[in-house]
This record gives sequence, C-alpha cells and structure tokens, in this order.
Amino acid sequence: MGPVSGGAAERRSGSTDVISSTAERRHRHTDVTPWPRAGQLLVYEYAENNSLANALLGPKNKCIPLDWQKRAAICIGTASGLAFLHEEAQPRIVHRDIKASNILLDKKLLPKIGDFGLAKLFPDTITHISTRVAGTMGYLAPEYALLGQLTKKADIYSFGVLLLEVISGESSSKSTWGPDMHVLVEWTWKLREEERLLEIVDPDLEKYPEEQMLRFIKVALLCTQATSQQRPSMKQVVNMLSNRTEIDLQNIVPPAESYSTQTNMNSGQFSTTEVSPR
Repeated sequence: MGPVSGGAAERRSGSTDVISSTAERRHRHTDVTPWPRAGQLLVYEYAENNSLANALLGPKNKCIPLDWQKRAAICIGTASGLAFLHEEAQPRIVHRDIKASNILLDKKLLPKIGDFGLAKLFPDTITHISTRVAGTMGYLAPEYALLGQLTKKADIYSFGVLLLEVISGESSSKSTWGPDMHVLVEWTWKLREEERLLEIVDPDLEKYPEEQMLRFIKVALLCTQATSQQRPSMKQVVNMLSNRTEIDLQNIVPPAESYSTQTNMNSGQFSTTEVSPR
C-alpha cells in the first residue's frame, strides 16, 4: 500500500482519478484497488512471484524457470490487461510505464499490470495529449520521447519492447548485440532484414513451437514501428498473439535509428525519468 500525497505529486498526478475510473470494473490482469474508506491509499495485491523483471531478467540465482508456455501466457495476459485499460475502462487509460518491473506475477504466474503512478486518463474525444515525458528509457515510443505526444500507441510500443524481452530473456536497456552495439529493438529489426528472426530467442528455451514464436516476434515488430498510426491496437495484439487474426507485415515501418541510438546511450543513466518535450 502506498499513500497518494503531495510528496510524490508528479508520480501520482491523476492517479486517484485513474483508480476511480477502474474501481467499478476491474480486470484480472490489472492490479490496483482504491482504499474504500479514506480514498487516499492505493492497495496493491500481494504478488508472490514479485515482478517479471525479477523472474526473467534478474540475477540467475533468483530467476524463476519460465518455459515458453509460461512466457506466452504472461504476454497474452499482459496484453489483455492493457487492452482493457485502452478499450474498456471508462474513460480510457494510458499507463505510460509498461515495463517488466511493472508486470507483477501471482503464485500461479498470472500477470497483473501494476504501478499506475504515471497513468493518464484518455477520453475518446481527444487524439493525443501533449505532456512532459515520463517513463523508462528503453521502452519509450519515439514520438512520445522526442515530441511529448502521448497516445495509446505509446503503450503499444512499450508492450512490443516487453514482448521482445520475454522472447530473448534479455533487458532492452542493459544488453547490446553485434559489433555496432544494437539495442534489442534495433537488433530484432536487423535480424528481420537478414531473415534470421529466431536468433533473438532466449537460448535457455530449449523447446518451443517455431510458428508461434515467429508470430510473437512479428507482433513485437508491428508494435515497435516508427509510425504510431501503423501500430496495432491492443485488441488486435491480443487477437494476433492468440492466433485469431492473420499477421500482415506489408508496409511495416522500422523504428527511427537515431532514437534507438539515443536510448542506448541514455539507458545506463535513467530508470524512470522526465524530460521536457522538444
């Protein structure tokens, strides 16, 4: 539990409104409840298995063995929770900080999206919000990081990065690949150009259905496109991950290379940060 107070005003800005909007209709993959009496506390359910960051990306001696079936279920569950925030909550909600440490895992490894301190209400009547940039380097969509233009598609970009972390077993901000020191998103797009997508897969995953793995990687590519309008909605993401919709990679647009480089340069210096939009 944590108090909503002026001492953390920017982190908690609008968070009580976000909580109120989801109080009546909770989703099993979102993890926040208002304290019913005072209205001044956020109550988070106890996560027996901590976060996805600890389970998958933490020190090897503290990681939880996650086979592909468990990882796929975590991805689909997280996508379902985010789709609820974007398309069913009233008003809609943009989380702004989708990352592995904010995906909590219960005793059955059921994922729950946590930490709504940066979340923004996003009514259907607006196209975007111009705001100070807040979030975690390595997960920020280019248009949001560079211009401060926030839409639901910023969350979708972050989810695409998260998807690649689950597939590769590597952190998007702490690992680099190849002689040119590519970050995770950049490296995956390079592998696509060279038709070597499966090389991104975590070597600890000894068995996995190749067709499903390729589908998940392709969804991550769609989510991390440079043009926000071309990224799928979270409902479409859920359907694609669940193999209910065909995946079309025609006219796909790679992320901006300059942004990937900037993210790589700054990732060691920032965890959660705020900068003014240009």
